[in-house]
Amino acid sequence: MRAKVSADVNQRFMAQTATFTDTTPVAEVFADIGIRTHDGRKVRALDPTGKDQSLLQAIANPALGVSGITNRAIPCALAGTPWAKGKAGKALSARISRNLRLLRDHGIIRKMPNQRRYQLTNKGRRLTTLLNCLMAASTQQLLQMAS
Repeated sequence: MRAKVSADVNQRFMAQTATFTDTTPVAEVFADIGIRTHDGRKVRALDPTGKDQSLLQAIANPALGVSGITNRAIPCALAGTPWAKGKAGKALSARISRNLRLLRDHGIIRKMPNQRRYQLTNKGRRLTTLLNCLMAASTQQLLQMAS
């Protein structure tokens, strides 16, 4: 059992590292999360450079890749960010739950079987890696890559 868990953790780390060589255009990655309907249901579109940025960066934390994303682990990562908006306790927990559902609807995270934990999907890894690189790059670097 322990060997299987360790193999799963190693596999997730390798998948995260593999996203660094992804050649998918940024517009294509962002277009998919801007869709307001998934599987016939209406859901809010994600705003990765706006109000959802802090949440997406919080779930990209490598520590959560090992243990899994939980409602209890996210408030620590979001403490002091504008996303939390001074909420605490049940109000923050409820907001996180709604947003975990939203991320699940968009296919960014998936629920782990028989647990209250989530993991990033390949689409989620690609999006969070892209977002972190985009936020760390300067305008000059982006212009050099575009030309």
